[in-house]
Amino acid sequence: MPKVSVPINRFEGGLNNRDAARDINDNFLAEATNVDVSSVGRIRPLGEFKNLSTSITSNVDNHQPGYGLFKINVDGSPEASGTTTTGEHLVYVNGDAEVYIGPTSNALADWRGADLGSVSNCKPVFYYADGGLRISDSELGNASVTSAFQRLVRSANGYASGLDSEEMILIDAGFAGPVNADFEDSDAKDCVAAASGAEDGENPSSDFLVQTLPSGTDGLWPASTYTFGASYVYYGNQESKISTGLTNISADGTITLTDGQFPNISVSIGDGDIKLAQIQGMRIYLRDINNPDDEFTLLLDIDFEQGSRISLADDFDSLVDGSGFDVTNDAKNVNADNRAYAIKQPGLDTYATINGYSSDEKEISFNGNSAYGYKTAVVANQRAFVGNIDYVDSEGRTKVMGDRIQYTPVRKYDLFPQSFYLDIGTNDGDEIVKLAEFRDKLFVYKKDKLFVINIASGSDAGWYVEAELENRGVQSPGAVCKSDLGLVWVNEHGMFSYSEQIQKLSSTIDDTTWQANIEATKTIVGFIPKKNQILVVGNTDDTTPVGYLYDIQTKSIVNINHTHVLEGDKITNFVVYGEELVCLADSGTFKRYDPTPAAQTIDIKTKEIDFKLPSVDKRFYSIYATYINNGNTANIKTGRNGASPSDEFITSGLENVMDSSSLSTEEFILLSSNRDGKSLQIQIDGTANASFELQDLSVILRAKGQR
Repeated sequence: MPKVSVPINRFEGGLNNRDAARDINDNFLAEATNVDVSSVGRIRPLGEFKNLSTSITSNVDNHQPGYGLFKINVDGSPEASGTTTTGEHLVYVNGDAEVYIGPTSNALADWRGADLGSVSNCKPVFYYADGGLRISDSELGNASVTSAFQRLVRSANGYASGLDSEEMILIDAGFAGPVNADFEDSDAKDCVAAASGAEDGENPSSDFLVQTLPSGTDGLWPASTYTFGASYVYYGNQESKISTGLTNISADGTITLTDGQFPNISVSIGDGDIKLAQIQGMRIYLRDINNPDDEFTLLLDIDFEQGSRISLADDFDSLVDGSGFDVTNDAKNVNADNRAYAIKQPGLDTYATINGYSSDEKEISFNGNSAYGYKTAVVANQRAFVGNIDYVDSEGRTKVMGDRIQYTPVRKYDLFPQSFYLDIGTNDGDEIVKLAEFRDKLFVYKKDKLFVINIASGSDAGWYVEAELENRGVQSPGAVCKSDLGLVWVNEHGMFSYSEQIQKLSSTIDDTTWQANIEATKTIVGFIPKKNQILVVGNTDDTTPVGYLYDIQTKSIVNINHTHVLEGDKITNFVVYGEELVCLADSGTFKRYDPTPAAQTIDIKTKEIDFKLPSVDKRFYSIYATYINNGNTANIKTGRNGASPSDEFITSGLENVMDSSSLSTEEFILLSSNRDGKSLQIQIDGTANASFELQDLSVILRAKGQR
């Protein structure tokens, strides 16, 4: 048989080390490290992590590997004071639970001195909704405080709108209700009957004055003794629990109505500022103490900007001061009294109908309580979900519940009524690690199992478990990301995705090799938008890490390591910031992945090629390579009959060195003693310049005994 030239010019299948090197498809490689095969007929070096312009000034070398970084998008400045650019901002929390925030144009700075508590191993978990950032320590044994940083427009006086600039307010005191000291003693200050709705009531000297009077003969209230309840309404119409026993409202916190009587009520606001800027209003309720099933019925709804009303269906009556000026248009916090209302019958609004849960809830928020926390959080369908919680159970006992998810009412992203929960795989010996959302589905990743919950229904009664999958959980919260492929995640069994169904993306990687490279508790994964690729780091706590890069378009996977592609440092989790994949290294430097080809230490190995004649002896003469590697040297090697590739080329000069300064085709001639065999494998390894490109290989051979 005469000599023939056999081309090798398809590489886009990427790495396949699961199957025998002789039996993989022609477009696969038996080895592919630090190379990009996303273009058909072309191998180039991968990019590298470079410095991002933003840096942190101090205290960055103690983050817990795989934790600490988050990205928020804001319509206005997220700073505590001053102005910055609208758009994306990085948030970082170090191991000491100190919060840093800033845009790319400035160094990240300690933000208002805000922290979650005095700890040394904080593992922060974040979620962002409705202009507010929530941060909790997922290390539940720490005495950390779940905090919120909420964007609010507040005035200098604390409650009138439109007078001052917008700012982010630190909220770490919980959603407490009023206390008795918030009210001026109303003893002997009952308001007069005001059936006409005329303004009435005295101005208080500070804070609030609630004046009440049982009166009339045509009321429809059942004759009984009623206890007063009061609540604060925080930003986002999030209401506190109801406070009772407020003796400054009445001598014993109650009002007694005889047959036909009804309550008159007026609430006045004093000169003192509202004690917290995030409080937007107050509600006053009555509850029949002789009826254990009675719910708190709304008497008066007060908004510190808009006024007051007796029903949520009514318009507000404006607050007025002693001179008749509307408080919302006045530059100072003047005395403001409310109208006195004659409420002849119980209204339809109760605490339960307003909020969707009973006033008897044992707890409604994680914020500000060092005994409470959660390990993962996500926002989906206008609710926040948190999982693996340290919270109160149905008996009111605080304990860690690894199977439990708490969730909020719609658009109330800080309130988690104790009764709003899901238990997933109860008592299965597993615990929730990560919550993620995709297409109206809640993905609940435990360490072993994955549960998929359909939450498309606006009512939690319509939610249901779609799937329960073994060996599809994760052990690291950073091991899940969103991409153009849908959700992507990594565990010790492989890399998986979900769009319409679950697919395994790492099916060409040998299981043993994969498990050796993946430290499941410290693995992270991130999406590279500019290249439509997925990057996996096997161990964020390793200074010589390895991992994988998956190309969505070609469905190929390659090896990557710390020789230029990955950072030789422990790192945080990944975020996508400025359309780039970003992390923070232990050195204190933010790193971004730049997909532009960079100088790399590469390793390329073709399949073991038998030229579809596995039993036929062959004689191999030379290898032609079309490539460029300007300024660096890589080595070409061959291995016959399954042997490891080595230098088998002629011995004069740089016989197997690939160092062409321009794209050209070069012949590499085999020694006559190294030409016989049934199969041939080609390897190219060593240093590749940023300009390196391999377009094709050709083998010159002759099959023996073929005529």
